Amino acid sequence: MLVTTADLWEPRPGTLLRWDLSATAHGVPADLSLNQRNHLAGAMAGAPTVWLAAALDVDGPIEPVALSRTWRAFLARHGSLQLEVVAGSEGPQARRHHPGTLTWSATSVGHTTTVEETRAALHAALDERCGPFAYPAFLPAAISRPDRSTIVLGMDHLHCDAHSVAVAVDELAELYAAFTEGGVEPSLPPVRSFLDAVEEGSDGPAWVAPDDPLLRGWGEFLSGRGHRLPTFPLPLGLEPGERAAQATAVAPLADADMMDRIGTRARNNGASTYAAVLAALATALSDLGGGDRLDTMAPVSTRSAEPLARSIGWYTTTVPLTVPASLTDLGLAVAGEAVRHGVRLGSVPLDQVLGSLTEPLVQTRSDVFVVSWVDYRHVPGGSAHLERNAQHVSASTLADDVQIWFSRTHTGLAVRVRYPDTGAAAASVDSLLDRLRDTLTELSRQAGSAGRLGGRARL
Repeated sequence: MLVTTADLWEPRPGTLLRWDLSATAHGVPADLSLNQRNHLAGAMAGAPTVWLAAALDVDGPIEPVALSRTWRAFLARHGSLQLEVVAGSEGPQARRHHPGTLTWSATSVGHTTTVEETRAALHAALDERCGPFAYPAFLPAAISRPDRSTIVLGMDHLHCDAHSVAVAVDELAELYAAFTEGGVEPSLPPVRSFLDAVEEGSDGPAWVAPDDPLLRGWGEFLSGRGHRLPTFPLPLGLEPGERAAQATAVAPLADADMMDRIGTRARNNGASTYAAVLAALATALSDLGGGDRLDTMAPVSTRSAEPLARSIGWYTTTVPLTVPASLTDLGLAVAGEAVRHGVRLGSVPLDQVLGSLTEPLVQTRSDVFVVSWVDYRHVPGGSAHLERNAQHVSASTLADDVQIWFSRTHTGLAVRVRYPDTGAAAASVDSLLDRLRDTLTELSRQAGSAGRLGGRARL
Protein backbone atom coordinates (compact mmCIF):
# COMPACT_ATOMS: atom_id res chain seq x y z
CA MET A 1 0.00 0.00 0.00
CA LEU A 2 1.43 3.35 -1.05
CA VAL A 3 0.37 5.99 1.49
CA THR A 4 0.45 9.39 -0.21
CA THR A 5 -1.47 12.67 -0.55
CA ALA A 6 -3.45 14.39 -3.27
CA ASP A 7 -0.63 16.77 -4.20
CA LEU A 8 1.80 13.87 -4.82
CA TRP A 9 -0.68 11.44 -6.39
CA GLU A 10 0.24 10.33 -9.92
CA PRO A 11 -2.86 8.77 -11.51
CA ARG A 12 -2.35 7.86 -15.17
CA PRO A 13 -4.68 9.67 -17.59
CA GLY A 14 -7.74 8.05 -19.12
CA THR A 15 -11.52 8.41 -19.28
CA LEU A 16 -12.89 9.65 -15.96
CA LEU A 17 -16.10 8.10 -14.67
CA ARG A 18 -18.06 8.97 -11.56
CA TRP A 19 -21.13 7.65 -9.81
CA ASP A 20 -23.59 9.95 -8.05
CA LEU A 21 -26.41 8.93 -5.77
CA SER A 22 -29.21 10.62 -3.90
CA ALA A 23 -31.48 9.66 -1.04
CA THR A 24 -35.16 9.63 -1.91
CA ALA A 25 -36.31 9.04 1.69
CA HIS A 26 -35.61 10.93 4.91
CA GLY A 27 -33.81 8.08 6.65
CA VAL A 28 -33.86 7.10 10.32
CA PRO A 29 -32.00 8.84 13.16
CA ALA A 30 -28.46 7.60 13.84
CA ASP A 31 -25.86 8.15 16.54
CA LEU A 32 -22.45 9.74 16.01
CA SER A 33 -19.17 8.64 17.55
CA LEU A 34 -16.83 10.91 19.51
CA ASN A 35 -14.42 11.07 16.55
CA GLN A 36 -17.25 12.02 14.23
CA ARG A 37 -18.58 14.70 16.57
CA ASN A 38 -15.14 16.26 16.91
CA HIS A 39 -14.63 16.10 13.14
CA LEU A 40 -17.98 17.77 12.51
CA ALA A 41 -17.26 20.48 15.09
CA GLY A 42 -14.09 21.31 13.20
CA ALA A 43 -15.92 21.40 9.88
CA MET A 44 -18.60 23.72 11.28
CA ALA A 45 -15.83 26.00 12.54
CA GLY A 46 -14.41 26.26 9.02
CA ALA A 47 -11.75 23.53 9.00
CA PRO A 48 -10.91 22.33 5.47
CA THR A 49 -12.26 19.11 4.01
CA VAL A 50 -10.46 15.97 5.20
CA TRP A 51 -10.97 12.95 2.99
CA LEU A 52 -9.28 9.61 2.40
CA ALA A 53 -9.32 7.75 -0.90
CA ALA A 54 -8.72 4.12 -1.82
CA ALA A 55 -7.28 3.49 -5.29
CA LEU A 56 -6.59 0.17 -6.98
CA ASP A 57 -5.87 -1.06 -10.49
CA VAL A 58 -7.80 -3.66 -12.47
CA ASP A 59 -7.08 -5.18 -15.88
CA GLY A 60 -8.64 -3.76 -19.03
CA PRO A 61 -11.16 -0.96 -19.46
CA ILE A 62 -13.80 -0.41 -16.80
CA GLU A 63 -17.00 -2.37 -17.25
CA PRO A 64 -19.55 0.21 -16.01
CA VAL A 65 -22.32 -2.28 -15.25
CA ALA A 66 -20.01 -4.50 -13.20
CA LEU A 67 -18.61 -1.52 -11.31
CA SER A 68 -22.09 -0.14 -10.68
CA ARG A 69 -23.04 -3.46 -9.11
CA THR A 70 -19.80 -3.34 -7.11
CA TRP A 71 -20.62 0.06 -5.62
CA ARG A 72 -24.14 -1.02 -4.65
CA ALA A 73 -22.98 -4.25 -3.01
CA PHE A 74 -20.18 -2.47 -1.16
CA LEU A 75 -22.48 0.24 0.21
CA ALA A 76 -25.03 -2.38 1.29
CA ARG A 77 -22.31 -4.08 3.38
CA HIS A 78 -21.11 -0.95 5.16
CA GLY A 79 -23.50 1.12 7.24
CA SER A 80 -21.00 3.95 7.58
CA LEU A 81 -21.60 4.86 3.93
CA GLN A 82 -25.35 4.96 4.57
CA LEU A 83 -24.87 7.86 7.00
CA GLU A 84 -25.94 11.42 6.24
CA VAL A 85 -25.18 14.37 8.51
CA VAL A 86 -27.03 17.67 8.33
CA ALA A 87 -25.83 20.83 10.09
CA GLY A 88 -28.79 22.03 12.17
CA SER A 89 -29.29 24.94 14.56
CA GLU A 90 -28.85 22.55 17.49
CA GLY A 91 -25.77 20.90 16.03
CA PRO A 92 -25.18 18.06 13.56
CA GLN A 93 -28.07 15.67 13.04
CA ALA A 94 -27.37 12.20 11.66
CA ARG A 95 -29.61 9.80 9.81
CA ARG A 96 -29.18 6.46 8.09
CA HIS A 97 -30.49 5.61 4.64
CA HIS A 98 -31.56 2.15 3.59
CA PRO A 99 -29.57 1.12 0.49
CA GLY A 100 -32.78 0.27 -1.36
CA THR A 101 -33.96 3.89 -1.15
CA LEU A 102 -30.90 5.32 -2.95
CA THR A 103 -30.92 6.39 -6.59
CA TRP A 104 -27.71 5.89 -8.59
CA SER A 105 -26.41 7.42 -11.81
CA ALA A 106 -23.14 6.98 -13.70
CA THR A 107 -21.46 9.76 -15.68
CA SER A 108 -18.51 9.91 -18.06
CA VAL A 109 -16.74 13.10 -17.00
CA GLY A 110 -14.29 13.30 -19.90
CA HIS A 111 -10.84 12.23 -21.04
CA THR A 112 -7.54 13.41 -19.60
CA THR A 113 -4.16 13.34 -21.33
CA THR A 114 -1.63 13.99 -18.54
CA VAL A 115 -1.01 12.93 -14.96
CA GLU A 116 -1.32 16.56 -13.85
CA GLU A 117 -4.70 17.00 -15.54
CA THR A 118 -5.96 13.72 -14.08
CA ARG A 119 -4.76 14.61 -10.59
CA ALA A 120 -6.37 18.06 -10.75
CA ALA A 121 -9.71 16.68 -11.96
CA LEU A 122 -9.87 13.99 -9.29
CA HIS A 123 -8.66 16.35 -6.56
CA ALA A 124 -11.39 18.88 -7.44
CA ALA A 125 -14.10 16.21 -7.57
CA LEU A 126 -13.05 14.70 -4.24
CA ASP A 127 -12.89 18.11 -2.55
CA GLU A 128 -16.35 18.95 -3.90
CA ARG A 129 -18.06 15.67 -3.02
CA CYS A 130 -16.28 14.44 0.12
CA GLY A 131 -17.42 17.03 2.64
CA PRO A 132 -19.04 15.81 5.86
CA PHE A 133 -22.44 17.44 5.35
CA ALA A 134 -25.17 16.37 2.89
CA TYR A 135 -25.33 13.02 1.13
CA PRO A 136 -23.29 11.35 -0.08
CA ALA A 137 -20.04 12.40 1.61
CA PHE A 138 -18.11 10.01 -0.60
CA LEU A 139 -17.28 9.72 -4.30
CA PRO A 140 -17.18 6.47 -6.30
CA ALA A 141 -15.07 7.03 -9.42
CA ALA A 142 -12.79 5.34 -11.92
CA ILE A 143 -10.23 6.03 -14.63
CA SER A 144 -10.86 3.73 -17.59
CA ARG A 145 -7.97 2.78 -19.89
CA PRO A 146 -7.57 0.11 -22.58
CA ASP A 147 -4.79 -1.74 -20.73
CA ARG A 148 -5.28 -1.25 -17.01
CA SER A 149 -7.82 0.93 -15.19
CA THR A 150 -8.05 2.47 -11.73
CA ILE A 151 -10.99 2.30 -9.31
CA VAL A 152 -11.19 5.17 -6.81
CA LEU A 153 -13.36 5.56 -3.72
CA GLY A 154 -12.97 8.84 -1.85
CA MET A 155 -14.61 9.16 1.58
CA ASP A 156 -14.86 12.02 4.02
CA HIS A 157 -13.04 11.10 7.23
CA LEU A 158 -16.53 10.95 8.80
CA HIS A 159 -16.89 7.52 7.21
CA CYS A 160 -13.54 5.84 7.62
CA ASP A 161 -10.01 5.44 8.95
CA ALA A 162 -6.77 4.14 7.40
CA HIS A 163 -7.70 0.50 8.04
CA SER A 164 -10.99 1.13 6.22
CA VAL A 165 -9.08 2.21 3.10
CA ALA A 166 -7.32 -1.16 3.01
CA VAL A 167 -10.65 -2.95 3.48
CA ALA A 168 -12.14 -0.93 0.62
CA VAL A 169 -9.29 -1.90 -1.72
CA ASP A 170 -9.74 -5.59 -0.96
CA GLU A 171 -13.51 -5.76 -1.14
CA LEU A 172 -13.87 -3.55 -4.22
CA ALA A 173 -11.33 -5.75 -6.01
CA GLU A 174 -13.14 -8.94 -5.00
CA LEU A 175 -16.59 -7.63 -5.88
CA TYR A 176 -15.57 -6.16 -9.22
CA ALA A 177 -13.73 -9.33 -10.25
CA ALA A 178 -16.78 -11.44 -9.42
CA PHE A 179 -19.21 -9.19 -11.28
CA THR A 180 -17.02 -9.02 -14.39
CA GLU A 181 -16.21 -12.74 -14.49
CA GLY A 182 -19.34 -14.57 -13.45
CA GLY A 183 -21.91 -12.01 -12.42
CA VAL A 184 -22.56 -13.61 -9.01
CA GLU A 185 -21.82 -11.65 -5.84
CA PRO A 186 -18.98 -13.31 -3.93
CA SER A 187 -19.38 -14.55 -0.38
CA LEU A 188 -17.36 -12.07 1.65
CA PRO A 189 -16.73 -12.54 5.39
CA PRO A 190 -19.44 -11.22 7.73
CA VAL A 191 -19.10 -7.60 8.76
CA ARG A 192 -20.46 -5.47 11.60
CA SER A 193 -21.87 -2.06 10.74
CA PHE A 194 -20.04 0.90 12.25
CA LEU A 195 -23.36 2.60 12.92
CA ASP A 196 -24.57 -0.40 14.91
CA ALA A 197 -21.29 -0.44 16.85
CA VAL A 198 -21.68 3.26 17.70
CA GLU A 199 -25.27 2.72 18.84
CA GLU A 200 -24.18 -0.14 21.11
CA GLY A 201 -21.08 1.70 22.33
CA SER A 202 -18.75 -1.00 20.99
CA ASP A 203 -16.89 1.26 18.53
CA GLY A 204 -14.46 2.44 21.21
CA PRO A 205 -13.45 2.17 24.88
CA ALA A 206 -15.99 2.26 27.71
CA TRP A 207 -15.80 4.69 30.63
CA VAL A 208 -13.68 3.62 33.59
CA ALA A 209 -13.97 4.33 37.32
CA PRO A 210 -12.81 7.83 38.40
CA ASP A 211 -9.97 6.30 40.43
CA ASP A 212 -8.81 3.96 37.64
CA PRO A 213 -4.99 3.93 37.40
CA LEU A 214 -5.19 4.38 33.64
CA LEU A 215 -7.10 7.63 34.03
CA ARG A 216 -4.42 8.76 36.46
CA GLY A 217 -1.84 7.79 33.86
CA TRP A 218 -3.36 10.24 31.40
CA GLY A 219 -3.33 12.93 34.07
CA GLU A 220 0.34 12.29 34.85
CA PHE A 221 1.31 12.51 31.18
CA LEU A 222 -0.51 15.80 30.64
CA SER A 223 0.37 17.43 33.97
CA GLY A 224 4.02 16.54 33.38
CA ARG A 225 3.85 18.59 30.19
CA GLY A 226 2.01 21.57 31.66
CA HIS A 227 -1.22 20.23 30.13
CA ARG A 228 0.21 20.84 26.65
CA LEU A 229 -0.20 18.32 23.86
CA PRO A 230 3.04 17.18 22.19
CA THR A 231 4.54 19.30 19.41
CA PHE A 232 7.27 18.51 16.90
CA PRO A 233 10.59 19.35 18.56
CA LEU A 234 12.47 20.77 15.54
CA PRO A 235 12.04 24.21 13.91
CA LEU A 236 8.99 24.73 11.69
CA GLY A 237 9.26 28.43 10.91
CA LEU A 238 5.79 29.29 12.25
CA GLU A 239 4.71 31.41 15.17
CA PRO A 240 1.93 30.13 17.45
CA GLY A 241 -1.39 30.63 15.72
CA GLU A 242 0.09 30.63 12.21
CA ARG A 243 -0.75 27.94 9.67
CA ALA A 244 0.64 27.21 6.22
CA ALA A 245 -0.31 25.10 3.24
CA GLN A 246 0.49 21.45 3.78
CA ALA A 247 3.62 19.97 2.27
CA THR A 248 4.22 16.22 2.13
CA ALA A 249 7.23 13.94 1.99
CA VAL A 250 6.82 10.29 0.99
CA ALA A 251 9.92 8.11 1.14
CA PRO A 252 11.14 4.52 1.59
CA LEU A 253 13.19 3.95 4.73
CA ALA A 254 14.18 0.28 4.89
CA ASP A 255 13.81 -2.88 2.82
CA ALA A 256 12.13 -6.06 4.00
CA ASP A 257 15.37 -7.72 5.12
CA MET A 258 16.33 -4.78 7.30
CA MET A 259 12.85 -4.70 8.84
CA ASP A 260 13.07 -8.40 9.60
CA ARG A 261 16.35 -7.81 11.44
CA ILE A 262 14.86 -4.89 13.35
CA GLY A 263 11.84 -7.01 14.24
CA THR A 264 14.04 -9.83 15.53
CA ARG A 265 16.08 -7.48 17.69
CA ALA A 266 12.93 -5.84 19.01
CA ARG A 267 11.37 -9.18 19.96
CA ASN A 268 14.55 -10.27 21.68
CA ASN A 269 14.13 -7.26 23.95
CA GLY A 270 10.41 -7.64 24.57
CA ALA A 271 9.40 -4.87 22.16
CA SER A 272 7.34 -4.61 19.00
CA THR A 273 8.80 -3.49 15.69
CA TYR A 274 6.79 -0.29 16.03
CA ALA A 275 8.41 0.43 19.38
CA ALA A 276 11.85 -0.15 17.86
CA VAL A 277 11.09 2.26 15.00
CA LEU A 278 9.91 4.84 17.55
CA ALA A 279 13.24 4.42 19.37
CA ALA A 280 15.05 5.07 16.08
CA LEU A 281 12.87 8.14 15.47
CA ALA A 282 13.53 9.42 18.99
CA THR A 283 17.27 8.95 18.45
CA ALA A 284 17.21 10.74 15.09
CA LEU A 285 15.33 13.69 16.60
CA SER A 286 17.71 13.81 19.55
CA ASP A 287 20.72 13.88 17.25
CA LEU A 288 19.21 16.93 15.55
CA GLY A 289 18.62 18.75 18.82
CA GLY A 290 15.12 17.49 19.61
CA GLY A 291 15.73 16.41 23.22
CA ASP A 292 16.46 13.11 24.90
CA ARG A 293 13.02 11.57 24.48
CA LEU A 294 10.16 11.41 22.01
CA ASP A 295 6.83 12.76 23.26
CA THR A 296 4.04 12.20 20.76
CA MET A 297 0.48 11.01 20.28
CA ALA A 298 -0.41 7.88 18.36
CA PRO A 299 -3.68 6.60 16.88
CA VAL A 300 -4.52 3.03 17.87
CA SER A 301 -7.30 0.82 16.61
CA THR A 302 -10.42 0.11 18.65
CA ARG A 303 -11.47 -2.84 16.45
CA SER A 304 -11.77 -5.45 19.17
CA ALA A 305 -13.89 -8.16 17.54
CA GLU A 306 -13.47 -10.22 14.36
CA PRO A 307 -16.62 -8.88 12.59
CA LEU A 308 -15.11 -5.38 12.93
CA ALA A 309 -11.95 -6.37 11.02
CA ARG A 310 -13.73 -5.56 7.76
CA SER A 311 -15.98 -2.81 9.03
CA ILE A 312 -15.68 0.55 7.29
CA GLY A 313 -15.68 3.21 10.02
CA TRP A 314 -13.60 5.44 12.26
CA TYR A 315 -12.32 2.92 14.80
CA THR A 316 -9.41 4.76 16.39
CA THR A 317 -8.51 6.48 19.60
CA THR A 318 -5.37 8.47 20.40
CA VAL A 319 -2.83 7.62 23.08
CA PRO A 320 0.27 9.37 24.48
CA LEU A 321 3.73 7.89 24.02
CA THR A 322 7.04 8.77 25.67
CA VAL A 323 9.99 6.87 24.20
CA PRO A 324 13.65 7.38 25.18
CA ALA A 325 16.23 8.27 22.55
CA SER A 326 18.21 5.03 22.82
CA LEU A 327 19.27 2.22 20.52
CA THR A 328 20.53 -0.02 23.31
CA ASP A 329 18.82 -3.27 24.22
CA LEU A 330 17.64 -1.64 27.44
CA GLY A 331 16.32 1.31 25.46
CA LEU A 332 14.32 -1.03 23.21
CA ALA A 333 12.87 -2.77 26.26
CA VAL A 334 11.78 0.60 27.68
CA ALA A 335 10.32 1.61 24.31
CA GLY A 336 8.35 -1.63 24.21
CA GLU A 337 6.85 -1.00 27.62
CA ALA A 338 6.08 2.61 26.65
CA VAL A 339 4.03 1.43 23.68
CA ARG A 340 2.21 -1.19 25.75
CA HIS A 341 1.44 1.46 28.39
CA GLY A 342 0.12 3.80 25.70
CA VAL A 343 -2.14 1.09 24.31
CA ARG A 344 -3.48 0.44 27.82
CA LEU A 345 -4.25 4.16 28.18
CA GLY A 346 -6.29 3.81 25.00
CA SER A 347 -8.88 1.87 27.00
CA VAL A 348 -9.96 5.19 28.56
CA PRO A 349 -12.36 7.25 26.39
CA LEU A 350 -10.89 10.58 25.33
CA ASP A 351 -13.99 12.49 26.39
CA GLN A 352 -13.57 11.06 29.91
CA VAL A 353 -9.89 12.05 29.86
CA LEU A 354 -10.72 15.62 28.90
CA GLY A 355 -13.52 15.79 31.44
CA SER A 356 -11.22 14.67 34.24
CA LEU A 357 -8.51 17.31 33.74
CA THR A 358 -7.80 19.57 36.71
CA GLU A 359 -6.62 22.31 34.35
CA PRO A 360 -7.72 23.17 30.80
CA LEU A 361 -5.71 21.72 27.94
CA VAL A 362 -3.20 24.15 26.44
CA GLN A 363 -2.96 23.81 22.66
CA THR A 364 -0.42 26.11 21.04
CA ARG A 365 -0.97 24.60 17.58
CA SER A 366 -4.07 23.47 15.72
CA ASP A 367 -2.44 20.17 14.79
CA VAL A 368 -0.95 17.65 17.18
CA PHE A 369 2.39 15.90 16.66
CA VAL A 370 1.27 12.37 15.77
CA VAL A 371 3.22 9.25 14.82
CA SER A 372 1.08 6.54 13.22
CA TRP A 373 1.90 2.94 12.33
CA VAL A 374 0.06 0.52 10.05
CA ASP A 375 1.39 -2.93 9.21
CA TYR A 376 -0.25 -3.56 5.86
CA ARG A 377 0.97 -7.16 5.78
CA HIS A 378 -1.81 -8.04 8.22
CA VAL A 379 -4.79 -6.07 6.88
CA PRO A 380 -7.42 -7.68 4.64
CA GLY A 381 -5.95 -8.15 1.16
CA GLY A 382 -2.51 -6.95 2.18
CA SER A 383 -0.72 -9.69 0.25
CA ALA A 384 -2.28 -8.43 -3.02
CA HIS A 385 -1.45 -4.73 -2.59
CA LEU A 386 1.49 -4.76 -5.00
CA GLU A 387 -0.35 -6.46 -7.87
CA ARG A 388 -3.35 -4.18 -7.32
CA ASN A 389 -1.18 -1.03 -7.11
CA ALA A 390 -3.10 -0.22 -3.93
CA GLN A 391 -2.88 3.39 -2.76
CA HIS A 392 -4.16 5.37 0.22
CA VAL A 393 -4.53 9.00 -0.84
CA SER A 394 -5.33 11.77 1.65
CA ALA A 395 -6.52 15.31 1.05
CA SER A 396 -4.00 18.14 1.11
CA THR A 397 -5.04 20.85 3.56
CA LEU A 398 -3.27 23.18 6.02
CA ALA A 399 -0.66 22.37 8.65
CA ASP A 400 1.10 23.93 11.63
CA ASP A 401 2.76 20.79 13.03
CA VAL A 402 4.24 17.54 11.80
CA GLN A 403 2.38 14.25 11.47
CA ILE A 404 4.18 11.03 10.55
CA TRP A 405 2.71 7.82 9.12
CA PHE A 406 4.89 4.71 9.06
CA SER A 407 3.77 1.96 6.66
CA ARG A 408 5.15 -1.57 7.00
CA THR A 409 4.58 -3.65 3.87
CA HIS A 410 5.95 -6.82 2.32
CA THR A 411 8.66 -4.71 0.68
CA GLY A 412 9.83 -2.91 3.83
CA LEU A 413 9.13 0.35 5.65
CA ALA A 414 8.00 3.65 4.13
CA VAL A 415 6.94 6.95 5.65
CA ARG A 416 4.65 9.83 4.81
CA VAL A 417 5.29 13.11 6.62
CA ARG A 418 2.80 15.97 6.63
CA TYR A 419 4.30 19.35 7.57
CA PRO A 420 3.84 23.11 7.04
CA ASP A 421 5.12 24.34 3.69
CA THR A 422 7.89 26.55 5.04
CA GLY A 423 11.62 26.51 4.40
CA ALA A 424 12.42 25.79 8.03
CA ALA A 425 9.98 22.86 8.23
CA ALA A 426 11.24 21.38 4.95
CA ALA A 427 14.82 21.55 6.22
CA SER A 428 13.85 19.90 9.51
CA VAL A 429 11.95 17.08 7.80
CA ASP A 430 14.69 16.46 5.21
CA SER A 431 17.30 16.25 7.96
CA LEU A 432 15.10 13.98 10.04
CA LEU A 433 14.51 11.50 7.20
CA ASP A 434 18.22 11.35 6.39
CA ARG A 435 19.11 10.78 10.04
CA LEU A 436 16.29 8.27 10.53
CA ARG A 437 17.63 6.06 7.76
CA ASP A 438 20.96 5.98 9.60
CA THR A 439 19.42 5.12 12.97
CA LEU A 440 17.30 2.36 11.41
CA THR A 441 20.42 0.90 9.82
CA GLU A 442 22.18 0.98 13.19
CA LEU A 443 19.14 -0.53 14.88
CA SER A 444 19.13 -3.43 12.41
CA ARG A 445 22.56 -4.65 13.52
CA GLN A 446 22.50 -8.00 15.21
CA ALA A 447 21.79 -8.01 18.91
CA GLY A 448 24.70 -8.88 21.14
CA SER A 449 26.41 -5.52 21.31
CA ALA A 450 25.26 -2.92 23.78
CA GLY A 451 24.51 -0.45 21.00
CA ARG A 452 25.53 3.15 21.07
CA LEU A 453 24.45 5.64 23.68
CA GLY A 454 25.03 8.69 21.41
CA GLY A 455 23.04 11.90 21.50
CA ARG A 456 22.43 13.89 24.62
CA ALA A 457 21.02 11.43 27.09
CA ARG A 458 20.51 7.71 26.80
CA LEU A 459 19.47 4.93 29.09
